[in-house]
Order: sequence, then C-alpha cells, then structure tokens
Amino acid sequence: MLKYNPLAFIAILVCFMLSGCAVFQDTSQTEAYNRFAIRAAQAQLWNEAIFRWKQVIDVDPDDSKAHNNLGVAYEAVGNIDEAIAAYQRAAELEPDNKYYRLNYRRCRIHLRRSGLDDEDASQLEEELPPVEQ
Repeated sequence: MLKYNPLAFIAILVCFMLSGCAVFQDTSQTEAYNRFAIRAAQAQLWNEAIFRWKQVIDVDPDDSKAHNNLGVAYEAVGNIDEAIAAYQRAAELEPDNKYYRLNYRRCRIHLRRSGLDDEDASQLEEELPPVEQ
C-alpha cells in the first residue's frame, strides 16, 4: 500500500509550477522583445530592431515571424546577405507563407540584379517552389 507523503506532493507541485512559469516567462520575454523591435523599426531605429529580433530568435529559434522581420531590418540597413539568410530561414520554418517566400525571392533577385551575386537565375528559381496565387 502506498503512503501519501505531503512533502513529496508539494515538491512535485512546485516543480510543475516553476516549469510553467519558465515557459510563461520565455513567451512574455519574446513578446516584449518583439514589441520593442516593432517600435524601433517604426522609428527607423534599425540596429535596435535587429538587436531585439536577435534576442527573440535566441529565445525561440523557430520563430519564423522574427526571422522575417529580422530580414526586413537587415535589408533596411543594407546588409543584404544577412537579410537573405533571415528570409530563407523564415521560409524554411513556414514554407506555406507566401510573404516570407516572396521576401526571400525579391531580395535574392535584387542582389542578383545589382551584380553582387554570381548565381544564375535558374538556380534561384529551383531553391523554393513557385508561389501560388
């Protein structure tokens, strides 16, 4: 017969509560970073926005929205290679999101047209499936 141990029950309950608090803290932390980054971007403080979206990604590496927004910020300051990488990651995380895919493609085409990218157009078109309209 199992004995009821109130101390063990309390210890288990505390562990569950603390793990729940940690998840809530991460979520609220990323939301705070994201809100701050959006305000910074609206004020065209792109380096601050980049810093904050990187913080979101440090907490949640699979946040496709943060990767896409980071791409926008990188593009705004002229870091096209970083923008492409961020857009590509967003499109990989959420392949059905046509906006992420369009941002990625548009940025790559811009880079290619500017003469800074040596890849030919056929390889660019093969990287992601076409966008459905």
